[in-house]
Amino acid sequence: MTNVPPGAASARADKYYVYRPLIDLIGRSEGTAPPKGRGYNETLGYGAYTGGDVELVSMTLAQVDALQRRMLKHPKNKWNSSAVGWPQIVRKTLLAIRATLRLGGEELFDADMQDRMACYLFGLRGIDKWLAGRLKTETLITNLAQEWASLPKPDGKGYYSGQRASVKVDDVARALDEVRRRHLEGQPRAVETIEKTTVPDAVDKAVEKQTNGWGW
Repeated sequence: MTNVPPGAASARADKYYVYRPLIDLIGRSEGTAPPKGRGYNETLGYGAYTGGDVELVSMTLAQVDALQRRMLKHPKNKWNSSAVGWPQIVRKTLLAIRATLRLGGEELFDADMQDRMACYLFGLRGIDKWLAGRLKTETLITNLAQEWASLPKPDGKGYYSGQRASVKVDDVARALDEVRRRHLEGQPRAVETIEKTTVPDAVDKAVEKQTNGWGW
């Protein structure tokens, strides 16, 4: 029987294996991860502005956009936000990602798409530059706090609220340490379908174009 390297099974099933620790942390900080939230089907306010629970993973991007427009028009939406999914992406950001990745709207907003978009945002915030040793950890943590209000700046406070963030700086640092470890160890040799441990090619190229290469 062929020996399978540790982690091979999980990596084989997860093309975002390297960035999973950070994706998981965002689910915790945003309150979308179970048991508190409904994971990839969660919306801002736990369904308060969508008329109850919805199945986002079965909706197309166009349908999600229509839902987000309704959320923004909801009279009780004091946050004026349209955050949806595990990574709580707002409409403006989602539309920008769609434009850059050339997503027409018929694609499903399923778990894979939400992870792909999260990876795109990691790239915009400089995670590949950080992995290459060209961005300080403190700078990356600040950048991520600008994307997700629930994440802390290096001082432990949210970038926008000025209050203590939902998770601690140490939590972010540990997640990033695990991302770096997975990146450095490389994907197991037994996995033939995954060629590298960075953001998938389509996302990688889109971020490079969007940032004029500054993340590289």
